[in-house]
Amino acid sequence: MRVFKILSHPYTFIFSFLFILISGEHLGGFYILYIFLGLPHGVVHSLLGFFGMVLLVSNYHLPRTTKGFVKQCLNVIGAGFLFASIYLFFKNDKEHYNWGTFEEGVPVFTLVLFGLLGLCFLIGTFLKPRSSTGMIQNVLSKV
Repeated sequence: MRVFKILSHPYTFIFSFLFILISGEHLGGFYILYIFLGLPHGVVHSLLGFFGMVLLVSNYHLPRTTKGFVKQCLNVIGAGFLFASIYLFFKNDKEHYNWGTFEEGVPVFTLVLFGLLGLCFLIGTFLKPRSSTGMIQNVLSKV
């Protein structure tokens, strides 16, 4: 269960998003570079990625008194922003400049890892594991 907690943590998901390898015709790099290059120009994929990360980090640091449904919705919206950012980055590449990413092993691995960690994050958002101390207290209260 501890491994799943690490895999479903929002920071793990965000780091996997930022360090997706993009392979261009002449120059490649991590996706964080493309986010920062597009932000001053207001490019849609950069804005979606930036606001998705801000939403996930701020939602993670909300007080625990916040309703679970609100936190779940914000997590889903934030993850959707990150997935939409990657999708629009490749969809709006009309000259197929960065499509070498799909032909090389390591960039494909980082994309698949991002997808799997995103799936773990979404499952972890809706999965509420029972604490073992709560179960012990329930058993003792019935005795």
